[in-house]
Amino acid sequence: MGGSGALLFSHLATESVVAFAPQVDLARDAHVSRDDMTLLVKEKFQTRLFENAEEAIKKGVTLFVHRGVESSDTQHTDQLMSRLASKCPLENERLKIIEHSDCNHHQIAVHLKQKGHLLEAISTCLMSNVVM
Repeated sequence: MGGSGALLFSHLATESVVAFAPQVDLARDAHVSRDDMTLLVKEKFQTRLFENAEEAIKKGVTLFVHRGVESSDTQHTDQLMSRLASKCPLENERLKIIEHSDCNHHQIAVHLKQKGHLLEAISTCLMSNVVM
């Protein structure tokens, strides 16, 4: 839940957040097996994640979301984009979806590391907001 955690706490960031394949809908995705969470907890998690991402964007934080092309991951990020587009006028500037077409599974960070691109992916996102 690292990507989801990054978005959940994005409102605490000052400039950038980098998330890899975040799962934003724990209640309706069959791939998310969180038996330790009730349906109500899953729904509250999603609400809080969206609210905090909205708050982050409104205060000028850029959210970088890396995803592969696996269908459930694209559904999660599409849902995030849809929600933020309806709530945040700066969504197009502050939510950056980086799709890696050569990754067809959920483990995008592992994929990038195996290709030797993980550090570059992170540093590029973090440095894009630095004013020199």
